[in-house]
Amino acid sequence: MTRRCFFVPRIDSDAGCVKLSPQVSHQLGNVLRLKAGDLIELRDGLGNAWVGEISELKKGSAAVRLLEERDLPGFESPMKVTLALGLARSDLMDLVVRQATETGVCRLAAFRAARSQYGPAGRQVEKIVERWSRIAAEAMCQCGRSRMPELSVFHDLDEFLLSLPERGARGEGLEALRIFARERGSNLGLCSLRESRPECSEVLAAIGPEGGWDDSEASKLTEAGFESVHLGPRILRFETAAIALVSSIQLLWGDFGETQEKEGDKDEMH
Repeated sequence: MTRRCFFVPRIDSDAGCVKLSPQVSHQLGNVLRLKAGDLIELRDGLGNAWVGEISELKKGSAAVRLLEERDLPGFESPMKVTLALGLARSDLMDLVVRQATETGVCRLAAFRAARSQYGPAGRQVEKIVERWSRIAAEAMCQCGRSRMPELSVFHDLDEFLLSLPERGARGEGLEALRIFARERGSNLGLCSLRESRPECSEVLAAIGPEGGWDDSEASKLTEAGFESVHLGPRILRFETAAIALVSSIQLLWGDFGETQEKEGDKDEMH
């Protein structure tokens, strides 16, 4: 059975009917050519999903009658990955948000690094988070995830580091692995790191902006317990480095290396 999936925040299952946004309504009627009576799936990004029937569909407006709450498959990664990013160009950041959501990142934290070309402030931060939330919601539905990644924007690296829990606060043996990718100054590869840390359930992974980290930032990260790693001998673009790092983490410690069970009920996500 194929069922199209859409993100709708704050679903009240007791209401019985959900009004969709003009954007989703337009996609249902004008793009996908769905009609009243068709079944779709709604997800709230908090782990909940409902099967619904389109009860009304007209220009700029749609309503869905909730039929049943759905048990979601276990598509969330057991690996808790936070991806910290020095701000890069807007189009590159949008791409990384989408791909990071697809690869299972649970939190994205962005900040202005020394070599970032710009740093948002005030209302700009709100607009950026709103745009990234839309992108992450679309990616969540497309890839089958049940939860949206948490999105945060910090003023600079110092503010981001201050937001992290103190080392040792979670007890011995429960520390998150902290790493940052660097083109130079590191001989440590991720496979070597896994040999010394074979068991891991949480990773904080940091990527610098276009141009990379400066020396003072590398020192601050090291002082905060981050280990410097390389991503091979080639120079990678910002967006390539970000997803290469996350994918490597998921392969070495996460669910990329696991055997997948076949799903009898395949959803078509949007």
